[in-house]
Amino acid sequence: MSLGSILSVARSALSHQQLVIQTAGHNIANAETEGFTRQRVDGQAAYPQRFPYGSVGTGVAVDDIRRQRDVLLDVSYRSEASGYGAASLRQELLSGVEGILGEPSDDGLAAAMDAFWSGWSELANAPTSAAARSVVQQRARNVTSLFNTYDARLTATRDQTRLRLENSLVELNALTDEIARLNGRIVSAEVGGQMANDLRDQRDLAVDKLSKLGDLRALPQPDGAVTIVLGNTTVVDGIHATPLRIAATEGATLQLATAARPYQPLQAIGGSTQAMVDFLNVELSDVQEKLDALANGFARAVNAIHQRGNDGTPAAPYDAFFVDKTTDGFAPGGDPHDRPLPANTVTARTIGLFSAIDADASRIATTSSRTARPADNDIALALAGLRTASRVTVGGVDLGPIAYTLVDRSTNPPGRVTQSGTSLADFYRATTSALATNVKDAESAATVRRTLTEQADQRRQAISGVNIDEELTTLMRAQQAYAAAAKVITVADEMMQSLVNMI
Repeated sequence: MSLGSILSVARSALSHQQLVIQTAGHNIANAETEGFTRQRVDGQAAYPQRFPYGSVGTGVAVDDIRRQRDVLLDVSYRSEASGYGAASLRQELLSGVEGILGEPSDDGLAAAMDAFWSGWSELANAPTSAAARSVVQQRARNVTSLFNTYDARLTATRDQTRLRLENSLVELNALTDEIARLNGRIVSAEVGGQMANDLRDQRDLAVDKLSKLGDLRALPQPDGAVTIVLGNTTVVDGIHATPLRIAATEGATLQLATAARPYQPLQAIGGSTQAMVDFLNVELSDVQEKLDALANGFARAVNAIHQRGNDGTPAAPYDAFFVDKTTDGFAPGGDPHDRPLPANTVTARTIGLFSAIDADASRIATTSSRTARPADNDIALALAGLRTASRVTVGGVDLGPIAYTLVDRSTNPPGRVTQSGTSLADFYRATTSALATNVKDAESAATVRRTLTEQADQRRQAISGVNIDEELTTLMRAQQAYAAAAKVITVADEMMQSLVNMI
């Protein structure tokens, strides 16, 4: 082995340690950079020289500058992130609905309906009292106002969530476009066999962000690209991205589709995007439909009794009490769940006090008697009894159960069913209780998912994240190795001088 070979070995060591120092500095510089993955120089012994007496090493060769990344930990983190994105958003949306209803409350709908029944009890005790009639009139206005207000707020929530979904799709499509673009740059950069580490970090960060919006699978390809599948739909294939949009379907059910096939709805894609779709289609719709059913059942039950009454005027009109305020009418056969709403249908949005009664409290009936200004109170008593009744009765006459038209989601497609045997108060209590249970479940799920996501991220960061102490240790070791390699060059130079002097 010649002195030249010794110098070559030393030079390879110097070059290798320079690269180690540069890489450690790069890691330290990006310690706070989002999505950055710690890098490490992988070296191997250079091909040795063979001599009759054996093989002699020729130094070190750089094998690769490799990202410290575990694919399985990435998969675990993205799965948990998708679940947490869905759970946390569901909790937020359901909590918003619970806040709108605000039960239990002293000024909520339950309290207003209870005050309305109490007003009828007071009127039954003083059936000829104009003041008692005015109390019933005002409390009826309060009930209808709350129905209207709740519906307006729930509708605003629907509109806001729909807009939020559209913005989420814009973000989702932007991320898939970015991943496809980075696929192209990575494939081009790695043609020579070297890893495009920083570009891969950018792509992984985009995939991480996308995982919060949908439950995805990232499938690596031999050329360095990655294929992204959301649900059952490939949204990134090489350098091509497939944008998603709200499906162009008829009916109330909201679905997603690809922009190229807007009439072919996709299966569930998971993540926060799917949470918004499910909230709009199921959870919010369920609350709105039950509120409509309550308003409709409330109006029908009160009207069934009041229209048998007499306000004391000869040839009394037997007024309806609650009506569709948009038409000042009421259609007994109207279906509150049709969209768009047909005329003469009472819902939470349209319920109102009959204009004649709203203008003149003396039109409120307390008795079914036909005599002028009677002091009887069978109508008032029957209406007061609706506080707890599940059936409509007047003076011992059974007029039938209080009915609620609901959507049966156990069928496909969902159909409408009529539910009865429940009082108005119990029906509303069951609605708010079910909502409270869903909120509690969502809170628990979000807490668990947040913990699991944080744990998955910690496991991943333990491998991929930059540890300043470790990098400083690497720098010290590289510095010592560099100094040692320089010493080898010094020794070789001294040996060379000794040989020259001998000549």
